[in-house]
Amino acid sequence: MYYAREPGKINHLRYDTLAQMLTLGNIRAGNKMIVMETCAGLVLGAVMERMGGYGSIIQMYPGGGPVRAATSCFGFPKNFFDNLHEFPLSEVESLLSGTFSTETLPSDPEDNALAEEESNGLTDEKQTSLQETEEESAPETAMEINQTEEQDAMDINAEDVEFKENKEKENKDNVREKQRKQWERRKKLIETAALLREKNADG
Repeated sequence: MYYAREPGKINHLRYDTLAQMLTLGNIRAGNKMIVMETCAGLVLGAVMERMGGYGSIIQMYPGGGPVRAATSCFGFPKNFFDNLHEFPLSEVESLLSGTFSTETLPSDPEDNALAEEESNGLTDEKQTSLQETEEESAPETAMEINQTEEQDAMDINAEDVEFKENKEKENKDNVREKQRKQWERRKKLIETAALLREKNADG
C-alpha cells in the first residue's frame, strides 16, 4: 500500500528488500530484536508479524516519540504490543556510560492524585471562607434588590457552582490520567533499559 501510493514515506523500500532484511536479520519467534528505522513503522510491523507475538522487540527512535503509522495498519492483537518496548536514541549514550537515571520516576500515580486532592480541598476551603467574609462586608444597598432578582441570582449562582464543580472534577480526572500514563511510560522505559543492559540482543 505505502509503496504504491506514497513510497517516499517508507524511503522507497521495496517489499523484496524488506523480505531480504527479515531473512538475513535472523528474525524469528522468541528472539530479542532491536529495530531502528525511519519507514513510518513498516519495518517494525514486519518484524512483529514475523515474530508472531513471541520474544521481545526494542524500538529505538530519534526525537520525541516513536512513529508507528504503518504498524497500526497491520491490525495486530493487543498481546503483540506487550513485548514491544521503546527507547530514545538520545538516552543510549547515558545508558552505555552508566549515568542513565530513573530518579525522575514518581512513587505512584495514585499517591500523587491523593496528595493533589488534599491540596485542592484546602484551597476550596480558603475560597469559601473568602466568599463568606466578602458577603459579610457587602454594603447595605444590596438589601434593596427585589426578591425576584435575588431568586434569579441564586439560580444562576447554583448553576455556576454546579458547572465549576463539574469542571474541577474533569480537570482532576484529566490530571490523574496524565500522571498514570506518564508513570506507565517511565516504568516501561526502566524495563527497556534493563533489557538493553543485558547486551544479548539476537539482531
